[in-house]
Amino acid sequence: MGATTTDGFAIRCEVLRLSAQPSGPVLLFQFLLDCGVAGLFAWRYSVPHALAWIALIAATTAYRGFFPQRLPTPLTPDNLQPALREHTLRIALHEGAHGLAGILLFDPADSTSQLLIGLVVMAMTLSSAFSVSYYTPAMRLAITLLLAPTIAMGLTVGAPLMTVLSLLGIGLLAMVWKLVAERARQLEENIGLRHNESALREQALAGLHESQQAQAERLRFFSAANHDLRQPVMAMGLQAEVLRQQLSAGEDMVTVLGTVAALSRAQQALEGLTNQLLEIGRIEAAADPISPVAVALAPLLSEFARQAGSGRVRVRCPADAVVWTDLVALRRILGNLVDNALKFTPRGRVLLACRRRGEAWRIEVRDAGIGIAPEAQERVFGDFEQVGNIERNLQRGHGLGLAIVRRLALRLGVQMSLRSAPGRGSVFAFELPAAPQGVPLAPVPGAGAETAPEPQTLRPGLVVLVVEDNAVVADSISALLRLWGARPRVCGSAAEALALPDLAAFDIALCDIRLPGHIDGIALAKELQRRRPSLAIALVSADIDDATQKLALDRGWQALRKPVQPATLRALLLRLQR
Repeated sequence: MGATTTDGFAIRCEVLRLSAQPSGPVLLFQFLLDCGVAGLFAWRYSVPHALAWIALIAATTAYRGFFPQRLPTPLTPDNLQPALREHTLRIALHEGAHGLAGILLFDPADSTSQLLIGLVVMAMTLSSAFSVSYYTPAMRLAITLLLAPTIAMGLTVGAPLMTVLSLLGIGLLAMVWKLVAERARQLEENIGLRHNESALREQALAGLHESQQAQAERLRFFSAANHDLRQPVMAMGLQAEVLRQQLSAGEDMVTVLGTVAALSRAQQALEGLTNQLLEIGRIEAAADPISPVAVALAPLLSEFARQAGSGRVRVRCPADAVVWTDLVALRRILGNLVDNALKFTPRGRVLLACRRRGEAWRIEVRDAGIGIAPEAQERVFGDFEQVGNIERNLQRGHGLGLAIVRRLALRLGVQMSLRSAPGRGSVFAFELPAAPQGVPLAPVPGAGAETAPEPQTLRPGLVVLVVEDNAVVADSISALLRLWGARPRVCGSAAEALALPDLAAFDIALCDIRLPGHIDGIALAKELQRRRPSLAIALVSADIDDATQKLALDRGWQALRKPVQPATLRALLLRLQR
């Protein structure tokens, strides 16, 4: 018992020493970012409010930077607890000052500014969670003081979209609380190993160093994500203001449409990055189990060639090439490799090739693009790394495609190889084991299917049931449907939809999955199909995963993951209309 108490004291001392280390460069860099945020909101909202906020930040930054905490020497059970309380107070003051941005920079009259401050504070929260302290009580208090004011303002006086973002902020707060505790637990375990036995000292130190490296890498990841998230968000805010002033000034339609197009590009960049970050999160959380099946490569590779269009992708694959792997992970790997090859091959074609290698099949994605220098070939699989895109043009991606490939390859237990030279293209390759003889082939969705040409216009008077509880989204979908000549009918819940007396009048049903009440969108779709088998049904939700896609395929439904582009929604309606 005494040994355990001693180990716990030693661990807390080590955690405090690590947390109280001077961090002048980090504070300076953070203060420069804060100045940028203050400048943006001084321009968009209020100069006095922005000056008041940056003054508070300057005061707390100077306090932490020029008057760092001096720990007692030596630390004892009597002076450790007061030192931990002082550390917690210092961290809380600094992060609480940052949190006041949610009040001082919150513009009740401008929904765009509200979204900007919400996203900025969330980014601050993610960055702080991995860089400010290793002491759990201090970090939990700090991130609560950082995020709570924005959440409170969003829920009380925020616009509808800001209210939704505030609810997401509550989830983010809970997630970061858990991440902070988990990180502290892992750190304490590493420190404990070092103190438990002298024979394991070097191993414990190596583990701690590895843990710190992992945290630094994670911080770099979130910092890069924070940077790339802010770019389109800021662009959307600026373009929205430009559009407002153009409309007020009565600018011509060509000018207005140019601004709308810029808004759309920024939104697409934000959507693409969000989807990739979510995919990385699912991979690292092992949310999708690996289920090996027999996959015929020829139809799968041909499907990617058809999707690329314009004959830019050619396939060279024996008809008997069958591998034993997870179909979903393989499709993601190939999809990212093909997309990367096309992106960096302005002219020429991409070749998907396959050949036998003993008891395995080697799959190659060859391009005739710009190529990669030898010293950069290891880097291309890193997060936010883009060779040949130094200017960080978001229209050319975010540098996460090959990072996703690396993570998926690790989950499958395969080794990616790269052969390339500047100006001579690249060859990405990996090997998969051949499938056992006699195993039935897994169906490849979409492969080999001949689709009839779709009509170009919606049938006049098409009646569409829209089951969506978010009023902003429902209004937007309804407005689009009316522009296209359809007749939408909106219900805010499954119960409201099932209570409609005229279900026979509807041609198509668009159902969100997460709905208020006891019946979700999937149960609603099943009941609608039971009552009216001929009704065309599509699930339109942010909760679309591989299991939901499979269920929709088995039931004859369609599934679209939010956010949905207007062109995608129109194509869906064209496909579903009878």
